[in-house]
Amino acid sequence: MYVTITHSRSYLKVVMRNNHRYILSFFLLALMCGCTGTKFLAEGERFYSGAELVFIQDSVKVNNKPLARDLQVLIQPAPNTKILGSRPAVWFHNIAGEPKKEKGFKYWVKYKLGKAPVLASEIKETSTAARLTNYLHNHGYFRASVTSGLKSRTHSTKAIYTIRTGVPYTLRNLIYEETDSIYLPHQQSVMKESLLQEGDRYELEKLQAEQSRIENYLEDHGFYYFDDNYLLYKADSSVGDHQVDLTLTLAEDTPERAKKIFTLSDVIIRPDYSVSNDTIKQVDSTEVHYGYTFINNDDYIRPDILTETVVFKPGDNYSQQAESRTRERLMALGTYKFVNMKFDRSDSSSLNSSIYLTPLPKKSLRLEVQALSKSNNFLGPALSLAFQNRNTFRGAELFELKLNTSYEVQVGGQNNPPLNAYEINLEGNLTIPRLITPFSFNYRSLRFIPSTRISLGTRLQRRINVFQINSFEAKYGFLWQETYTKRHELYPVNLSFVQLSQTSGEFDRRLETDLNLARSLEDQFIIGALYEYTFNSKNAKDADDRRHHFFFNGLLDISGNLLNLTERVVNRERSGQDDGVSYSQYTKVQLDFRYFQKLGSKKTLATRLILGAARAYGNSREVPFIKQFSAGGSNSIRAFRARSLGPGTSNTDNDESSIVLDETGDLKIEANLEYRSPLIGVLEGALFLDAGNIWLWDSRTEKPGASFDSKFMQDMAVGAGAGLRFNFSFFILRFDLAFPIRQPGKWVLDEVNPLEKNWRKDNLLLNIAIGYPF
Repeated sequence: MYVTITHSRSYLKVVMRNNHRYILSFFLLALMCGCTGTKFLAEGERFYSGAELVFIQDSVKVNNKPLARDLQVLIQPAPNTKILGSRPAVWFHNIAGEPKKEKGFKYWVKYKLGKAPVLASEIKETSTAARLTNYLHNHGYFRASVTSGLKSRTHSTKAIYTIRTGVPYTLRNLIYEETDSIYLPHQQSVMKESLLQEGDRYELEKLQAEQSRIENYLEDHGFYYFDDNYLLYKADSSVGDHQVDLTLTLAEDTPERAKKIFTLSDVIIRPDYSVSNDTIKQVDSTEVHYGYTFINNDDYIRPDILTETVVFKPGDNYSQQAESRTRERLMALGTYKFVNMKFDRSDSSSLNSSIYLTPLPKKSLRLEVQALSKSNNFLGPALSLAFQNRNTFRGAELFELKLNTSYEVQVGGQNNPPLNAYEINLEGNLTIPRLITPFSFNYRSLRFIPSTRISLGTRLQRRINVFQINSFEAKYGFLWQETYTKRHELYPVNLSFVQLSQTSGEFDRRLETDLNLARSLEDQFIIGALYEYTFNSKNAKDADDRRHHFFFNGLLDISGNLLNLTERVVNRERSGQDDGVSYSQYTKVQLDFRYFQKLGSKKTLATRLILGAARAYGNSREVPFIKQFSAGGSNSIRAFRARSLGPGTSNTDNDESSIVLDETGDLKIEANLEYRSPLIGVLEGALFLDAGNIWLWDSRTEKPGASFDSKFMQDMAVGAGAGLRFNFSFFILRFDLAFPIRQPGKWVLDEVNPLEKNWRKDNLLLNIAIGYPF
């Protein structure tokens, strides 16, 4: 065969440029084919490619996604993860060879990055079918049957399970038998709060949960020795119409001690317990405080702090809830490494309680050295020094002193010489595990102890040869956990002072042309109050069993109103802007909504919506710079550099030489969508889409297009990208590569060209960060 090439060189370049996507796709396809791992299979071996569930009802194939999802969890083994038809984990496992020791790079590649091949010979389809059948029976499908089979291809085998569920059985009658007379006063309460309802489908897990609930109820009412194993169900499925009559009764061999209510005779506290001290013979000193017995009390913590934290007291009936809350409250003090409790029977109807407290080291010092890389091209070292005293005044007060410093230089920008910056932040916090107010409160009935926090801090931000911002902050407020999922923070005293100094001539000229920026950077006091509410369903006790999770954070920041009212009352005519340092008057609201959905094994769809608004009034014309909103960065819209986006369409050129100070605004809308999935070992992947912008309330001559109006959707910026995350459990190292597909005011999707050098330089942005973006 002869091939004649008659095209000119310039024409070939055009062809190659127009077909670069096809060439890249072919290259990737060839690479993936090499990672299938099939060449490592021995003769006759096949990969296990997973299981298919086929539901049959009345001889017709039907779809039952909810039940299929539950049954898939029971099928073992799990097949190797495939990416575009390849099995990269198997490929890494095989090419690594056999490591000589259980550490090192080769071991990491083989067993962390790689995974052993899952072969068809490992399939135990018969036992799996029996496991699925048992699951269906336990969930009310008493007449269900499961048959299994295998379907093989050249290099893989699939297991097929054919399932006939039949009609599920439901509960017709619920009967709680009258047993021992001592339980009768509690029977109505037990029945009223039952998890089982007539008409519900029969589910063994729900029956077991009801047994546990009754056990917890009785233990909360003094029945220390009661156990759910003493409760038995009798199910009668012969009543017809696929229904069951269920009777709950007490086992005949229930011991007598499980039928008695126990009270607490002595409550003994060992505030300085350790295993080493327990094994050494020593003389125990005994003291009594507020009815509690202290053994070897060294006054590490004042006795009244511990007696107020312990929920139960001598003479109370035993309560499992009181025991659990006491343990949680003692651990929440933050001064103890271990909290153990022991209940011993002292006579036929009473218990002695012993609380063993093992303290943490009182003082600690932590030093961290980091290399920072920010999405605004600033790189440099950072140093963090933190000191802690966990029992400052013998009342479990936590004192923290933190010093954070960093030095950064902007690389890859157009500034010559490049911008240099450093920051010094010194902060002291004192957290007291009680409310310091003019009023007294009784915390004994609360699961979580509220606390008071006093904070003082100062911060210096310096852009060398550009400007310097000095700030001081003082806070006094309260923190309390309402439930496992709800948290409140209220700071009735929230004071800040901000001062701009050492500005360059160039920056002064910018302030002269940007009145919005100049007013927001005026020297001023911020005197007000702050409230923050957080709801996080991931902190719920049953969080691991939920497929849907919700997060909400709401912040309300109000400043200057009380001071302004005071001025009016005393009839002072000073406006706060004529002489001296003014004070700020504004209201700021920010709402953060997040939704997480589990799509399968460790796969998650994460979404976030942020709405923010801040308005200056009265004594102020602009919201202070440090209180305004910004957009862009590794935890925001990742296709744009940190705090460089907006406001509106006023900064669409995004010229790096103009990024001397963060772009800020009065309003903010941001939305994020991210798909997260495990890849290989500790490596996770993500695809994401970010959108949003910031705006000003009013139009500005110096910033055309910055104001918020009815056409705000046209100002939205949109970015897309993909990420790799190394999940080491204790921390996550994140690499997100993003690019814009819409600049504020216009779409740029048709300009996307990853193979073009100038496009990559101007648009691709690598974000390196610790932790998930949200």
